[in-house]
Amino acid sequence: MDIKIGTQGLRLEAATDAYVREQVYSALQRFEDQVVSVDAFLKDINGPKGGLDKQVLIRIRLRNRQVIATEITRANLRAAVVVVTRKAKRAVRRSLKKSQQRHKWRISAGLTEAAES
Repeated sequence: MDIKIGTQGLRLEAATDAYVREQVYSALQRFEDQVVSVDAFLKDINGPKGGLDKQVLIRIRLRNRQVIATEITRANLRAAVVVVTRKAKRAVRRSLKKSQQRHKWRISAGLTEAAES
């Protein structure tokens, strides 16, 4: 799983980089064989003004060429990372479950057509 981190409006320190990578990897390691890459974008919207201004966007590319994006804004960057990785995990699980169900449906429809012939 390839994890890339980009920032806008804030400096990416080594500790923050390691924290984001660890959170993303621990949330998505179960789906590691299905995830091609993960892009995390960290942004400070208001600069030094404070408030709800730390935005985290995670974009996940799956093997089936599907792209899943989740985004959240919080006052604390670490809290935003935790919440967005949970959302990303749920979104990947839901997407893979749906694609698996579609695949099973296609197989059963194909078997039914073959049996009728």
